[in-house]
Amino acid sequence: MKKEIIIKDILKYLVIGGAILLILSSPSGTRRFLKEIPKELKRYKRLKLRRALLYLKTQDRIQYIEKNNVIVAKITEKGKNYLKKFDFDNLSLIKPDVWDKKWRLVIFDIPERKKLAREALRQKLKDLGLIKLQDSIWVTPFPCEEEVILIKSAFNLSDFWLDVIITENVGNREYQLRKQFDLI
Repeated sequence: MKKEIIIKDILKYLVIGGAILLILSSPSGTRRFLKEIPKELKRYKRLKLRRALLYLKTQDRIQYIEKNNVIVAKITEKGKNYLKKFDFDNLSLIKPDVWDKKWRLVIFDIPERKKLAREALRQKLKDLGLIKLQDSIWVTPFPCEEEVILIKSAFNLSDFWLDVIITENVGNREYQLRKQFDLI
């Protein structure tokens, strides 16, 4: 559990701070890195921090990029998605400044034996601000593909049909939906 906390803190710092400078080409470089670590990470023992960084690299959650004999650790998309799992309760859709005039229909078919997961999915879609068209069809004008993939993974629904369809037309309810999403 403590390993997950260190990993989460490193990934959070990489998202907020952008990068961690690593000078690992020599033992003195490693010592210099460990002296220059961000204050948010200084509470951890150096060995645990090094092991956590190595683990994140092997899991493809961070990548090392060399610039002018300095190695920079940056978070990958896989790392960002992993970090989102920790903050699943606060997951939200990013509303762009300008609407692209496309609707996202989240459509799913989940059997009765997975009723709890299906109901949890519906609740999460509602929490994200999607509007129910039918029990298994929800709509939003905002991009939600990454969030749906994360929800699918979190609720262990990868064996079932859960998809996002992007369309420009939602039929005769378009005016009502535009009004509900404040797009008029």
